[in-house]
This record gives sequence, C-alpha cells and structure tokens, in this order.
Amino acid sequence: MTNETSVLQTVTESIRIAAQPMQVWDAIIDPKAGEIWRNAHFNTDWQIGASIEIEAEIGAKRYRDKGRVLRVEAPSRLEYSYWSQVSGLPDVPQSYATITMTLAADGSETTLTVTQQVPPSPIRRGDGWEIGADSGAKHVAFYWRMTLPRLKQTVEQGRAAQ
Repeated sequence: MTNETSVLQTVTESIRIAAQPMQVWDAIIDPKAGEIWRNAHFNTDWQIGASIEIEAEIGAKRYRDKGRVLRVEAPSRLEYSYWSQVSGLPDVPQSYATITMTLAADGSETTLTVTQQVPPSPIRRGDGWEIGADSGAKHVAFYWRMTLPRLKQTVEQGRAAQ
C-alpha cells in the first residue's frame, strides 16, 4: 500500500435532537435502542478498553464486526474503533476506523456530531465495474445520513428506554 492510498478519510455528520445530552447518550449506549436505530446489535459494556462485538444483517447475510472502546466521557463524548467485515480490509490495526461521537447541549436541544476516520477501501474491479478507494467513506457517509435521523426519532419519541 502506498502512503497516498493509506490516508484516512474523514466523514462528519451532525444532527440536532430535541432532548438533553444524557437522553441522547442513553440511546447511543443502550443495546436495545441500538437495534432500533443502528440496525446492529452492539455487545459491550462501554468501558474504556472493552471490546465491542457487532452483529448486523444486510439482506440475507449476517456480519460480525468488532472494535474497542477508546474514550468515554458521559454524556459528551464517546470514541471507539471499528473493523467491518464488509470493508474488504484485513483485520489489522490500520484497517480499523475510529468513530467519535460528541454531544453538545444547546438550550433544550443537543447537537450530536459523528466523525469517522475511514481507512481507504481496497480497489476491486469486475466486468464493467470498479470499487474505488473512497467507497468505504461514501458508504459511511450514507450510513450516518440515514441512521442519525432514526436516532433522533427514537430519542424524541422516547422509545430509547423501551
């Protein structure tokens, strides 16, 4: 891999949620809420250094991804590493993304900002198609644009604790 292709790509998405930071925090770390808004089950205790096992289904295929909790500052910052089986990257440290979630109170609302450092995808080609190095970052941006509104709805409708 050259230095040019090993540069991490940064994806940032933000959303305002009509709730206090602790309510948003609880929805982020609650495994039941995660299944509602993430479409994935996170098995972890959210303690610094703890492993994270992630199970998700995309269509008929089941994926097992993993990561590690890096930083916890309730209710303002959560950071974890993440390796995705779907990425096509080997399970080595430089293939892990880092996800940072910051929550900032703004009156009766909370601004949640998600920043994900994404390793470049392996370039793959087939008959009439190509997946470029930026495909992982594009997928991540799409994921957060679709997922954060679901988190917002979950929190604002009070479903996170159900």
